[in-house]
Amino acid sequence: MLTTVFALTVRHRRLILSISLVLGVVLAWGRRLSDWLDLILLIATVLAGVLAFSLAVLAYRRLRPAALLIEPEVRAFATEPSASQIYQAVGFTLLASQFLGTGHLDGVGLFNVVPFLLLVIAGLHVAGGWRGGSVELRPDGVSQRDFAGSLMVPWEALAPGRPSRPAVNAATLALTYARPELVRRHGILPLGRRLRIDNVHPWFIADTIRHYVDHPQHRAAIGKPAEYQRLLHALTSPPTGPGHGHDS
Repeated sequence: MLTTVFALTVRHRRLILSISLVLGVVLAWGRRLSDWLDLILLIATVLAGVLAFSLAVLAYRRLRPAALLIEPEVRAFATEPSASQIYQAVGFTLLASQFLGTGHLDGVGLFNVVPFLLLVIAGLHVAGGWRGGSVELRPDGVSQRDFAGSLMVPWEALAPGRPSRPAVNAATLALTYARPELVRRHGILPLGRRLRIDNVHPWFIADTIRHYVDHPQHRAAIGKPAEYQRLLHALTSPPTGPGHGHDS
């Protein structure tokens, strides 16, 4: 049941984020109309926020799929966007609307700073959820876009036999560069040398990247269904050659 909910959330993430923004504005405005409406909408906002953050925790802690999306139109294998990030965006949007709807934010002080910080946090999460933040494996390398920038790591920039498997519940994957001068960054990327992997099994994505680092002859076929089937077979076969024995 929850798996279906998470999948629908990812598929319709932009609609959900748009609705949450409109709802946040309506709730903030409605709470200023009368005291009784303020109380009703306050309770509704809190309950909706608790639900959103609860779903975010469940999405983050669930057993993540050992699978990638096949995107032949862009010649890539990609992770799904993060359902947890989308729920967090909704939760922070509702939380910000709760403060903005109090009608007691005149003057300067803590009660002005807190809503401002919540608006910034909500905006960052909405931007990240809207863009997706997927990790993409392409014939020319590994890329990831975030709300503040993008990272492109050519296969030649990665160290042979890496990356190692991270912790089974890891949310990020550390990359080891052999030729860091080849890495291209745009904007302000918070993750730096790390990829955000909170919507794919950490060992699976680490093994997949390592496979293409150590087997350059297969990179040109990335993005094709036949290559994805070959990849799955290779990853489930007994390990041979370089790039193995680094599990941690």
